[in-house]
Amino acid sequence: MKTILKKVIKLETKRHDFDNDFAYIEIWKNARLKDCYFAEKQYLWPDGSLKKGGLKYFYSPLKQEDVEKEIKPLNYDTFKWFNRLYYFDEDGFVCLIDGTNSTRDSTLDNKKQEYSSAM
Repeated sequence: MKTILKKVIKLETKRHDFDNDFAYIEIWKNARLKDCYFAEKQYLWPDGSLKKGGLKYFYSPLKQEDVEKEIKPLNYDTFKWFNRLYYFDEDGFVCLIDGTNSTRDSTLDNKKQEYSSAM
C-alpha cells in the first residue's frame, strides 16, 4: 500500500493602482505573504511581475541608517508617503527614491571621519 500526499499550492498576486505612476503589489503563497513592493506602472506586466529596468520600491517609516524592508501588508487606501519609498541599488545599498543614497552616504561619511581622525 502507498501513501500519496497531495498538496495544493495557491499563488496569488494582488495589485492596487494609485492615482500617480505607482502600483502596490502583494505576492501571496497559500496564506503567507511572500513579497510586497511598489513599482512604476510602466514597468509592470499585467500579472504583477517586473519588466526589465523596473525597480521594486519599499516603504519604511524609519529614517537614515535604520531603514529596512518589512514584508507585511500595507493599508494602501490611506497610503500617501511616496517620498519615503526606498530601493536597493546594484551594490546593495538602500537608496531613497529621489536618488540620494541614504545608507551609502552615511557609511562613506563615517569612513571619512575615521580616516581623518587616524591621520
